[in-house]
Amino acid sequence: MSSTTPTLYAQIKDTLRSRIQSGELKPGDRVPSENELVRDLGISRMTVNRALRELTQEGHLVRIAGVGSFVADGRAVSDAVEIRNIADEIAARGGVHRSRVLDLAECKAVGKLATAFEMPDGATLFLSEIVHWEDELPLQFELRWVNPAIVPNYLAADFTKATPNSLLTMHAPIEASEQVVRAEMPSEQVRLALDMPVGEPCLLLLRRTWSKGVVASFARLYHPASRFQLVGSAAGIEFLK
Repeated sequence: MSSTTPTLYAQIKDTLRSRIQSGELKPGDRVPSENELVRDLGISRMTVNRALRELTQEGHLVRIAGVGSFVADGRAVSDAVEIRNIADEIAARGGVHRSRVLDLAECKAVGKLATAFEMPDGATLFLSEIVHWEDELPLQFELRWVNPAIVPNYLAADFTKATPNSLLTMHAPIEASEQVVRAEMPSEQVRLALDMPVGEPCLLLLRRTWSKGVVASFARLYHPASRFQLVGSAAGIEFLK
């Protein structure tokens, strides 16, 4: 004979879901952490984890490793501090990742690009332009330059099956990184690739990484502001863009 009494994890889910639906917890608000729920409710971490995991899978929450869980507002969320593979982030949200390669070629480091790579003008770089989708919506336009000395076979890779991030991580473990986030109006190429309306800004993440003592890559990662948000943690301060 089955019991009609909700299980503990279901009770936690119902309580948090009710607080979200009533407006007590608003989009972007942080919900109590696993540690806080375990302490306050006196139940196991496994039970709390299941409740938060299922709320995330149902689209009520977004969870960022090392930062916390937040009330979802319909936009994809990425970590502004940790460098993660976009395909893994999408899979963690329960979505399906696919990509389209727009360009994959050799180019020259000139001006600010040469400065970014700490190379002389005219040095050879590899360039990739890729659009990443989450389910049926384009989410990121990735414009990336790579140091050929770090990944000599970069131009031979099939980036419909593996992302540049995964290839770089395999060949060039990150020793240091530099990341800058800013709002920027997209070029017509970026706007069309991301299927954005005229006048919508992008969240642009500028990312430079070092490996084996040299600059390994420099990327400009564009995201539609209406579909994307960045969450990060620094010096114990959480912030939501």
